[in-house]
This record gives sequence, C-alpha cells and structure tokens, in this order.
Amino acid sequence: MPLSKCPRCNKMFNKVHTVVCPVCLPAEDQDAEAVRESLEENPNLNAEQVAEMTGVNIQVVLRLIDQGAIACATELEGHVVRCGRCGAPAISASKRLCQACLEKLNTQVAIAQRNIHLGERKQVEVAQYHQNVRHALDQRRQKD
Repeated sequence: MPLSKCPRCNKMFNKVHTVVCPVCLPAEDQDAEAVRESLEENPNLNAEQVAEMTGVNIQVVLRLIDQGAIACATELEGHVVRCGRCGAPAISASKRLCQACLEKLNTQVAIAQRNIHLGERKQVEVAQYHQNVRHALDQRRQKD
C-alpha cells in the first residue's frame, strides 16, 4: 500500500482509494456535499466564490475539482488553466494538458509499452537460447 500525507491533517496514512485519511474522510465528504449543493443552487460560481459561500477551504474545493468530484467552469476569477508541461492553454481544468502535450505523452506511453513488450520478448529469446545450450551440453555429456 502506498503511503501518503493527508492534505487535511498532515498525518501519514495508507492511501488506498481516497486522497484523505480515514479520520478526515467524513469531513471531506461533508465539505464535498456542501460544495455540490452550493453549485446546484448557483452553477456559475467559481471556486473562490464557492469556498466563501460554503465556508469550505479553497484547497478542498480545488482538490475536489482536480479529482473530478465537482465541475467548475473556472477555478479562480479570470484564471485560465494552463498546461502543466508547456504552459499553453489546457484542454480542460481536469486534464491540465494542452492537445499537443497530450499527444506527445500518448506517443511516449505507446513507445514505452512497445519497449516493454520487446524487452519481454528478448528475455524469452535469451531463455530459449540458454535452454538450447544446456540441452546441447547435456547431450554431449551423455555421449562421453
């Protein structure tokens, strides 16, 4: 299990399915529900306004947006979401990549997968070679 630091209480915990520790999870769920209700009533609010209206910390609101738990058109007033790699405008607040960087990343993943597959195939070929050498040596020993 991967260890993680809870963003609410800063304690270490085994991160399984949630971003926050089990102790803070009820408070996180309560904040998320308050934010969802606020956005249902006022869908055009930005993250900063939602935080002020609900009394929920802005970091919690931004974390909910990052997780995709809530949708918000803009994170902060006048703030354009930028690509995390090159700084160009991002596809969306949840993706945080521009189209060009997303395509580059997809290409890099495909190349890495192909290299892993080739590496596995090469390991099988080496193992077969060693097996053939052992077999040939065993046959020679039996003749002598």
